Formats: sequence, C-alpha cells, structure tokens
Amino acid sequence: MSPLPVPCPVCSTVCAGPPLHSYTVTQAATHFCPPTRNLDRFQRLESAIRNLWQGDECVALRCGNCGFGFGHPFVGGDETFYGILHEQKGYPAWRWDYDYAIKEALANVPTGKVLDIGAGIGAFLHGLGGDWQLHAVESTESNRGDLEKRGVQVFRDLDQAAKDHQGTFQAITMFQVLEHIAEFAPVLKSCRALLRSGGYIVITVPDGDAMERQERLTGCADMPPNHINKWTPNSLRLALEAAGFEVLKTTPEPSNLKSLLGAMHMRVQTDAANPKSLAAQAYRIQNKRVRAPLLALLGLPALVRLSPHALQLIQGGAFGVVAKVQ
Repeated sequence: MSPLPVPCPVCSTVCAGPPLHSYTVTQAATHFCPPTRNLDRFQRLESAIRNLWQGDECVALRCGNCGFGFGHPFVGGDETFYGILHEQKGYPAWRWDYDYAIKEALANVPTGKVLDIGAGIGAFLHGLGGDWQLHAVESTESNRGDLEKRGVQVFRDLDQAAKDHQGTFQAITMFQVLEHIAEFAPVLKSCRALLRSGGYIVITVPDGDAMERQERLTGCADMPPNHINKWTPNSLRLALEAAGFEVLKTTPEPSNLKSLLGAMHMRVQTDAANPKSLAAQAYRIQNKRVRAPLLALLGLPALVRLSPHALQLIQGGAFGVVAKVQ
C-alpha cells in the first residue's frame, strides 16, 4: 500500500510523512483474538477485517497540523466486526467518564432529556437518578432489548433519533465512542441538531498521545479497525467547532492504578500473540475459571517488566471535553 499523500479528516492538511505504524490483517485479527484462544473467531475476524480494508494492510498516520491520528484505509469496524469482537467483551459498571459528565455538564442543566450514544447496557443512564428522561443510541440488539425493559427509549442510530427529536435534548453523552467512528463529522452535526439551545455535549475518548505511549511501552497496538481515530484535545476541538459547538472545557483522565493494571493486561495480551508463549497456552484453556487465575499469575512478571515505566503508565489514558451549542 502507498498511503501518502492523504488529507487529514479533521483539518484537511495533507499528511505526507512516514506512517506511525503498519498492520496486516493477520496481525490485527491476532491482536483481537489469537488463534490459540479461539481459532474460529480468529478466522472470522480475519475475514471481516480484510473485507473492511479491501486489502491486507492498514497504516496509522498522524496530522502534523492538528495532531489527529487515523488509519488508512479510513474505515471503522462494522456490525459484522463488532458482532464477533463483542463475543468476548463486557461492559464497565462505572467509570471516570460518567462522574465527569455529571459534574461538568448535567449538574448545570435542569432535569430533562438526555441521550447516551453507544449506551451499552446503560450503566451511565441507570446511575443518573432524578427525573431525567432517558434515551440511548445502541446498535447491539440484545442491549437494546435490555435497555427498553428498564424504561430507556432506544434508537438504533442517530437518523432514527433525528426523525422526531431534533432540538429537544438538554444533554448528549458519548463515552469512548468517537474513536471508533470514521464518519465522525456527520455524527457531531447530528448531535448539534438534536440539542436544544444551550444544550451540552460531553465526549470522552482515548488520548492519542497516551495510545502511542501504550504501544511503545507495552507492545500492545491501538489497533484499527476498532480504534480508527487517535484524538488529541486540539483535533477534537476543531471537529466540534466545525459542527457548531463551543468547547468549554477539556480535562485529562486522572492518574490511577487501574491504568497500570490495564497495561499489565496488555503486556500479557501481546505475549499471547506468540503461539509458543505461556500466555498463548493459558488462552487455550476454555474454562474461564481456570484461565483467569493463570493469566493473573502471568501478569506478575509482566508487571515487573513494566515497573520502570510505572509513572508513565499510571497516567490516565483518556480525556473528556464539554461543549455547548453556540
């Protein structure tokens, strides 16, 4: 693949420098599910990723002007890809992002309509309390059913929400979602149309610099097509302003020990890509009750290897932005 020159999706500056990284389809599928863990899932991921990339390779580029990082081909995961990926993933019960949204935005507006985009199982919405009218955009069918049972009005996508709800929401939240979306500009414009005058949007995303630090120190890639965007505070500000928002505040995630434990897990996950490693052998065990403690034991030597970088690795890996309709 000859990736250059490629215009930046945020500011249109031509990116003519060398790529940050280059990944093959097999490397990407192995990252998400090593064949030693589940050969069938690995092969289905390979097929799904090759179909998305329309080839065997993707490179990661970074704009020298606004700092935005992105994959080329610039295409995020589709329903097929995430359907396979989520067979082995769960959702967090609570996270820093939720407290940030409540403190910095929702506390400033009267109770009304709130829309959480990419709501998952609805942990944030169900934790709000009060008299908020709860709405969600969620593409996973099983999650939609669970949300509806708990009184949340659910839309499959933003287009469905826009049909009858333009200009009616006091707040919209997107937690760790925008890094997955190649077509981010129309998404942000749709959010602008859905909000009332004076309404807030709260977005949290992985920090592009932190993702580069993660890859350098743990060997664990910030792999497309899952994360197709690497946002920086500057590039996200530009994207929000282009959609008609005024950025009020940008806040880095606080340092925490969970980030170090996450890096430890990433190191083990990276080791598992080698079929001869102990981590790969542990992932062969299908019984989770047996596999989990073995992986935890393997995390101890991984932690020792990462200890020289502990001060960097405890830094939060995300940032949040609060913006308002101009």
